[in-house]
Amino acid sequence: MIAMAHKLHALGRPFALYYSAKTRADAGFIPLLEAQPWAANVHLNITDEGTRADLAHVMTYRDGAHAYTCGPDAYMAAVMAAAEANGYPEEARHLEYFAVPDAPDYVNHAFTLRMKDGRIVPVAADETAADALLKIGVPVDVKCADGLCGVCKCGVVSGEVEHRDYVLSKAQRAREIILCQSRAAQVDGEIEIDL
Repeated sequence: MIAMAHKLHALGRPFALYYSAKTRADAGFIPLLEAQPWAANVHLNITDEGTRADLAHVMTYRDGAHAYTCGPDAYMAAVMAAAEANGYPEEARHLEYFAVPDAPDYVNHAFTLRMKDGRIVPVAADETAADALLKIGVPVDVKCADGLCGVCKCGVVSGEVEHRDYVLSKAQRAREIILCQSRAAQVDGEIEIDL
């Protein structure tokens, strides 16, 4: 979030960064945030000081606005619920997890990827699409390998995807895949990717 604030400030774009903590001692970034040239955009919400964030008020929607949240699951759920209640469209609500959330017990199966140049890339049950592509020399940027960051996002031309990521919106899932986690939805299925 701090990196995003730096970028928005450099671009001259409006933003607000709300930083919430139970106590000031729990809030490790306060000195850093107060030292930034964009410190006026930072709103501290410290529960034991009586400044707990009023999410219904904070999440007021303006055309083109996006809401990003990071923190414990319960906090992020409250932020997203307030954003949804205040009219933020689904594609404008973004989560960043501290750790991989509990996932269903997925069953891996082999499938294939079809590339734009016609190459067929087999993906074994015990490997990811990103691993299979890297194995044949196709460069794929992978950062988290947990489906959290979106760095390995790729376009989907056709095929049914079992999405196992925590970053794509519903709209994005219709046309994109996170290569480090998601797979073909069917055994021996094929996904045509925009690579």
